Amino acid sequence: MFYKYLFAFLFFANGVSFAQQKSIPRNELYQYEGTYDFGNEHRLTLGIFDELNQSLAYLDLKTLKVGLLISTLPNKFRDMNDSTKTFNFNFKNNQVDGLEIVENTTKFLGKKITPYHVESISFKSGKNLIKGDLYLPKGEGKHPVVVFVHGSGPSTRGVGFFTTFFLQLGIGVLTYDKQGAGASNGDWETASLDELANDLLAGVDFLKTRKNIEPHKIGIMGNSQGGWTGSIAASKIKDLAFLVMRVGAGENVFNTISYEYKNSLLADNFTSTEINEIMEMYHANWKMAAEGKTWEEGNEQIKSYKNKVWFKRVYPQERTKTTSSLKWWVWLQKNLQYDSYNYLQHIKAPTLWLMGEKDCNVNSQIGLPRIKKALQLAKNKDFEVDIIPNMAHNGMIAKNGFYNEPLSFEYAAGFWERLEKWLIDRKIGKK
Repeated sequence: MFYKYLFAFLFFANGVSFAQQKSIPRNELYQYEGTYDFGNEHRLTLGIFDELNQSLAYLDLKTLKVGLLISTLPNKFRDMNDSTKTFNFNFKNNQVDGLEIVENTTKFLGKKITPYHVESISFKSGKNLIKGDLYLPKGEGKHPVVVFVHGSGPSTRGVGFFTTFFLQLGIGVLTYDKQGAGASNGDWETASLDELANDLLAGVDFLKTRKNIEPHKIGIMGNSQGGWTGSIAASKIKDLAFLVMRVGAGENVFNTISYEYKNSLLADNFTSTEINEIMEMYHANWKMAAEGKTWEEGNEQIKSYKNKVWFKRVYPQERTKTTSSLKWWVWLQKNLQYDSYNYLQHIKAPTLWLMGEKDCNVNSQIGLPRIKKALQLAKNKDFEVDIIPNMAHNGMIAKNGFYNEPLSFEYAAGFWERLEKWLIDRKIGKK
């Protein structure tokens, strides 16, 4: 349950399996990334999104509609969730110059704006080689840059419209494959959060060697698990320009995964009695991992509940020792004690931490006051911590935020507007 991908979009293609769609090589998709201006303060930004077969994800910054594109013909796509909505890219001098969106019979023509260039990069982090992409606005001078910090799972460099959102504000983006994912060395499944934070620190150090980057305008953008790794890294960077967090965890790992597991059980309609018994089982199991017990000992503890009526629903197949289950045990042993509160007490950089009211992965109600208190203890003079109404963990509008709730395909109002204004007010971004 815990290792959900960064955005957890879970797009549906009107009954067509997304895995059956033709995958376009990354080097061909780069040309379509960017922000398109349709006039009347209407912009649409889209970027490569790796979590679903490496495609293009878009965010309409006016309507806040989001979607994923499926290739139909060369330079032509359709909205995965709406077959009547097509995206046709126009070229000038062999480069994408504009975008025509057709909804039924209505056409909208947008101009590609805020030019940038992208290059594949790599940097060392301990014994691992981390690979990713560096996007920088075109033009002379040194640029501010944000380093993107992933959530849980085997996340890679393609983080969709998050990249192009920053670029249209004149902010460069460093996004990389998490260790052990994509082209990077290492093993995210067994890495401690400290080790993942060290990868982020290595990325910041790499940026400071570049002549076209302003070393005092490097910031961090984190998501979900990034609440821990981003805070760890930020607490160690004395000249960090800013820290931005989207649905970042404000509690320790143990409490956060407890909250997530419990909400998954509620979504699956377990009774309150069953949920209490299941959570009792999980908690005892995790504590055994933290105490250094073996996977086998933990498995015997789980099996002691096998006569419960709910057991087969939770474990429909017999539990066996696999590479994946052993790695999860190691991950628990290493990470259950981490708490962002301990690191936020040392962060003085301007901080914007936005959480979701309907978040079923991260407890925003408990996390918000803890984050505020920690930043106050740090004597941080510039921080904002808030909850976005109706926003689920994936950023979209939700009724309850459960993992099996139908998606609205509409981002919650307040997040992008708030982020843009915050960056511009601090002269990090520009219109």
